[in-house]
Amino acid sequence: MKQSTLTYTIQGAGLASPIAALCFVFTWNWMCFLLIPVGAVIGLAVGMSSTRNSFVSANSNDTVTSAAQTRWTWEKFEPLTKTFLHRNVMVRFASLLLVGFLLFMIAWSVGYTILPEGSLRAGANAHMARSSLDSASQTVLAEWLKILQANSIPILLIIFSSLLLRINGVPLGYAVALYNLILYGLFVGTNSFAIPYAERLPPSFAILERSGPYEMTALLLLAAATGAWSFFQVKRLFRTVPERVIPAPKFHLSDFAVLLLGIGLMMAANWREAVMIMSRAP
Repeated sequence: MKQSTLTYTIQGAGLASPIAALCFVFTWNWMCFLLIPVGAVIGLAVGMSSTRNSFVSANSNDTVTSAAQTRWTWEKFEPLTKTFLHRNVMVRFASLLLVGFLLFMIAWSVGYTILPEGSLRAGANAHMARSSLDSASQTVLAEWLKILQANSIPILLIIFSSLLLRINGVPLGYAVALYNLILYGLFVGTNSFAIPYAERLPPSFAILERSGPYEMTALLLLAAATGAWSFFQVKRLFRTVPERVIPAPKFHLSDFAVLLLGIGLMMAANWREAVMIMSRAP
């Protein structure tokens, strides 16, 4: 029992480690590494729950009922996983949008109510400097091209991650898109942008006046469009090795249409952002 719980704890910390490292790269804030003990605690809780369920099942006289309960425990998450890999790209997008919206609102609320204002601004400034976004361009077109070039990184990451691998039925491209959503929520909640708001913005529809929500929606469209394109999969994390997806993924015209829609929405959102930046430039 102890060994099982310890395994889950180590796995939780291990999963949180690359997320914390990636967060630190984008923000240069050492607080990101607090995600590792948080992941360990979550793993510990999952391990204790799994151990308790195994103990109850082992001591149950009704093995048929026990097996049915165990199947129900796993299968209650199955509908969501199936929608992630649904043949209809709009079903994939709707499920991803729902999960992304919930994560964004949680991150926004945490940033607004718990984290200090401007706590992530050092990372924003570093990212702006790396992408040459810390100063306005001479024209709107030049500013738009500069913003679009910076956003090409998550676009390419989503496409190639989705093509490469899916884990437990979830394409890696989804993880990239949702990570950007969570990070954006934290930036909004803490008002950590390089060009900050006049005051912190509480969770409200006022965010729709910014270009960020449309950029994040574009990333979700890209992730949904490429979500069924994975060539390899890991059926159970840490328990099975990567294997080829059989049958091989099929590329549908609707997927490419949504992919182009996502790119078009990103370009439009970036143009709006460029216009807003140039209107404030001296």
